[in-house]
Amino acid sequence: MMRAQTSQQGFTLIEVLVALALMALLSVISWQALDLVERSSGRLNASTDDTQALLRVLGQIESDIRRYANADILPPQAAGPASSPAQPAASANAGLPAGILWTEPVLTIVRSAYDGAWQQVAWGLDGDTLRRAAGAAGRSLPLPAAGPGVAMLGQVRRFMVRAWVPGRGWSSLNPSGPQAAATGLEIVIDRMHNGAGETYRKVVLLP
Repeated sequence: MMRAQTSQQGFTLIEVLVALALMALLSVISWQALDLVERSSGRLNASTDDTQALLRVLGQIESDIRRYANADILPPQAAGPASSPAQPAASANAGLPAGILWTEPVLTIVRSAYDGAWQQVAWGLDGDTLRRAAGAAGRSLPLPAAGPGVAMLGQVRRFMVRAWVPGRGWSSLNPSGPQAAATGLEIVIDRMHNGAGETYRKVVLLP
């Protein structure tokens, strides 16, 4: 009786080496893909944080403006001067409420604080940093001046305020001269982002 011979065939050395090379190549490709995903995620998170910081700044400026003191609270030219980031002139802007003063590059606002108290807030450009300074709340004039302030936004190239005047449209704020009352303000922030200049605008209606 004859027995069938069973042949056993394994991998050759070349086949093993080719398999190892393919596995190593796949490992390198996978590592590069994971590294790319991680770097993209980091850039996305940084961009998201930057956008949120900008939105917080614009939202805080709007909140400060909407709480401004009107002529029933303040005499003319009561908003200012602020001590920081710069010293604006004490002249009032034609067409603006008594509680708002713009002297480039500083926006000074006398706004309601709490329990009938008022405080002076100043937004200004210090180098390439937009800063917000707030003075202590008080119930009598003159109010305490705004302090040194805190950094709110970096890489800012320009901080500007314009007024919407009925019949004239957007116009710069003249320190003097007759002018109709403004019904809105445009806040302009020009800054660098990812190596490119970008301009952001926020329109706030004056109640």
